[in-house]
Amino acid sequence: MTQKQLARNNIILLICLLLIIFFYPALSKQRLLMRDVIFTAIILSGTYSLEFAKKTRNILIISGIVTIVLTWFYYFFAKDILGLVSFLSFFSFNMFITVFMIRHIAKSQKVTLTIIVNSINGYLLIGILGAVLLAIAETTQRFFFHINTGAINFAGDAAAGFHDYLYFSFVTLTTLGYGDITPVSALAKSLTVVIAISGQLYLTILIALLVGKYLSNPEKKS
Repeated sequence: MTQKQLARNNIILLICLLLIIFFYPALSKQRLLMRDVIFTAIILSGTYSLEFAKKTRNILIISGIVTIVLTWFYYFFAKDILGLVSFLSFFSFNMFITVFMIRHIAKSQKVTLTIIVNSINGYLLIGILGAVLLAIAETTQRFFFHINTGAINFAGDAAAGFHDYLYFSFVTLTTLGYGDITPVSALAKSLTVVIAISGQLYLTILIALLVGKYLSNPEKKS
């Protein structure tokens, strides 16, 4: 796969991530349908966002297909166990992609368009994965412990949806801490700490890597 193709695929992934962050929460109708459509697009574009070995890509394709099937099974049947399994599968798949993105950035010799878009995609993926973890926490509480109070508490009478988890995850990731949403359960509080630390570590390490590569590039010194 050429650098031009990688850049194109990463831009497609970036568009999908921006859609789930900005467009999906604004919907009032067919919100779940749009979420699962974008989830499917994220999985497909993520599979081709990096240069993988043939064996690794085949595994990714198979796991991606399984994740997509589980996602749509949950959409049509709306069972807690299906939701838990589909969210776990989506988290595992995209966590793998995120780790490989960070590895790719660390191993690159210079800062290119692909590396910059990779860096942005990695950060956005961490925020989305934080929302998925919160959804997993609530589904786990409801399915295994029969706790229906929710993982987070926010101003309003309606039950929290995935768009609320998405908002809370990015507010925590960026350490804005508005305070309009707070974690309720012990599991949600632990995940909130993980999300906050992940955001700070990612930015710190990323900036150090990018600045180091930029300064060590011989073309910039001449």
